[in-house]
Amino acid sequence: MEYVLVCCRLLVGVVFVVSAVGKIRTRGGYASFRAAAGELAPWLPPVPRALVPPAVVAGELAAAVLLAVPSTAGAGFVIAVVLLAAFTVAIATAVRLRRHVICNCFGPSSTPVGPGRLVHNGVLLVASLTGVVLSFGTASVSVALEPAGVTAAAVTGVMGAALVLLADDMTELFRPLV
Repeated sequence: MEYVLVCCRLLVGVVFVVSAVGKIRTRGGYASFRAAAGELAPWLPPVPRALVPPAVVAGELAAAVLLAVPSTAGAGFVIAVVLLAAFTVAIATAVRLRRHVICNCFGPSSTPVGPGRLVHNGVLLVASLTGVVLSFGTASVSVALEPAGVTAAAVTGVMGAALVLLADDMTELFRPLV
């Protein structure tokens, strides 16, 4: 189970780092993310809505840092679950109401939220919940991990993160050419 935990830590951690950096890399990127966050949470009063973008970026970075350290990974997974649950509710609401909202989740984008983004969040939620269970639900026995197993788990986690991060681009490949 330790190898699954390594895989989940890298999968979620890499996605959150790329997501946070994509949002804050440029002024325009952050401005587009702020606008998207406001469109995804229009029911919030103006003051809390203004706090959502910096809280999301801080939460993503905090989760990634906590996931990088084995002894704090459980807390990182808990933050990830909270963030992903909020993202999923906001996106599901926008999809259900047929609102055309550009997410800007990983920086400037032209792809509106849709069912694919819900699948994307579902994958990350499953990995995060698995991480929570494995971090807190198992006895903390010190097990010597095999280098080959850690390498395989790390490669799997990073490749999973790459697939999640490229999901919008892969989805575009299957859209009708109209």
